[in-house]
Amino acid sequence: MPFEQILKKMTRQVDGAIGAIFVDREGEAIAYDAGRSGEEIKLMGASYGIVWFEIEALMGRTAGLRPTEIVISSERGICLMKPLQKDYFLFLVFNPAGNLGQARRWMRWAVEEIQREM
Repeated sequence: MPFEQILKKMTRQVDGAIGAIFVDREGEAIAYDAGRSGEEIKLMGASYGIVWFEIEALMGRTAGLRPTEIVISSERGICLMKPLQKDYFLFLVFNPAGNLGQARRWMRWAVEEIQREM
C-alpha cells in the first residue's frame, strides 16, 4: 500500500484528524494527507522534526533515554509524533476534542504499514 494511502486511511479513522505527514530526518515530506493545506502540514512536519531532535537530545543527555512517542497538546490541536526506523518520523495532528487512545492505536498501525513498505 503506498504511503499516501496509509496516511489517508489513518486520518479517516481518527476522529477529528487534521492531517498526517511522513518526513525524513531533514523534515522533507515523503507523503502527507491533509484536508485543508498541504503546505501547512509540510511546514508542521519540518518544524516538529526539529522539536523531536531537541527533545531526543535533552532526554539522551539528562536521562540516557530515547523517546518512542511525543505528544504536544495546545488549544488548537494535538500533535502525536512517532519515529520510523532511524531517520524517519510520522506526525498526526488532530483537534483537541479528539481521542488520544484512538490516535495512538492508528498511529501504531500506520507505523507498521509504512515500515513494511520501506
